Amino acid sequence: MRYYLRTVFILFLSCPSFLFSQNETDYVISIDTGDAWEANIFYRKTGGPLRPVIILDSSGEELFSEVWPMQGNDFKVNDNNKITFYDLETNGWMVMDSLKNIVDSVYCLNGYVADHHDFLALENGHYIMFAYDLQPYAMDTVVEGGDPEAMVEGLVIQEVDADHNLVFQWKSWDHFHITDNQHLPLNTPVLTFIHANAIDVDYDGHLLLSSRNLDEITKIDRSTGDIIWRWGGTQSDISFVNDYPFTYQHSITSLGDNRYLLFDNGNYSSLYTGVENVSRAVEYVLDPINMTATKVWDFVHPDSLFCPTQGSVQRLPNGNTLIDFGNLSLSNLGAIVTEVTPENEIVFQLEYNFGASLYRVKKFDWFFYEPEVVRVEENLSLEVSPSRKLVKTLNLLGQEIIPSQGQIAIYIYDDGSIEKRFVIE
Repeated sequence: MRYYLRTVFILFLSCPSFLFSQNETDYVISIDTGDAWEANIFYRKTGGPLRPVIILDSSGEELFSEVWPMQGNDFKVNDNNKITFYDLETNGWMVMDSLKNIVDSVYCLNGYVADHHDFLALENGHYIMFAYDLQPYAMDTVVEGGDPEAMVEGLVIQEVDADHNLVFQWKSWDHFHITDNQHLPLNTPVLTFIHANAIDVDYDGHLLLSSRNLDEITKIDRSTGDIIWRWGGTQSDISFVNDYPFTYQHSITSLGDNRYLLFDNGNYSSLYTGVENVSRAVEYVLDPINMTATKVWDFVHPDSLFCPTQGSVQRLPNGNTLIDFGNLSLSNLGAIVTEVTPENEIVFQLEYNFGASLYRVKKFDWFFYEPEVVRVEENLSLEVSPSRKLVKTLNLLGQEIIPSQGQIAIYIYDDGSIEKRFVIE
């Protein structure tokens, strides 16, 4: 006869985790009309000695907050429906399931070190990331007074499959030149002329790269590595029809059918508008035949917020848009997150105190499982209730299995209940 011992379901993060916030919130919800998309809000708060990863519900109430000392940058639910975040200790990306288990860790190959700004975990099991690549460059051959031993920033994009085999690699050295940057002095010893901060997969499967210091979105052929187009900055193939160019942008997102959404930090917007710099969320439609970009929507906060660094934007399933003005320190503010309707009505607004910053904020209809805590003593056979059916059985890595003796397994039922069992004879 086979018996089961169901263990008490207490799971611990395999990453360092030692401090929970306890009603020490330093934010307020200044607007909540009840019309925000009902999903949870994910981010990591920075700017202070404690940098917790946080999940709020749609009304702004804190559901989860933990400080992971060396981990947590770009804390979000990725395309594979798992949490991902950067680990500063190992310089790689962690993948966490809904039971708070680290099920994978992903690193750049060929000697490169993954950067912490953005990471894609795709539904097919592939991962896409990028790394900075500093190389010596004789800048005295480029500009008078240039450093002959300058270090110039390059960029490498890598895609690996589910087994971490390299399937695609792209290098900026083959496509970008230091003089493409229109803001950077060229006679300094270190030149960070690209500063990539976001990556996405376009509707046709090719890659979109946001390079902040170039004021550029680049579309890259995912098979050949060729550049399909460059948009923004000094080398733009695309002209703006009814708008001024974005500058120092973040958070490029493909909305499909040549529609793109980004957060325009606007660090040089005053050069085009004649007024003080302002940040905004903006959506464009690109015409790939005539190579033009037409603005079809934007949102500038009523307080004309200027966010010189950080920031993000996300189109939500209900048509609303979530916008993170992540660093407002120049205005003696912290960060402001707004959710707006297509008509630009603010239906939700979260405001952090001065000193806090939020690199990226997103909403997902997702939360950790909290299974029922039950214990069945050894030598008592477990009878499954006829009112529910077993859907699948997983190992602790989230892989579907057939349980065997001496194995711990997760049993998932059609009523949403979950059990962790240890099979014994």
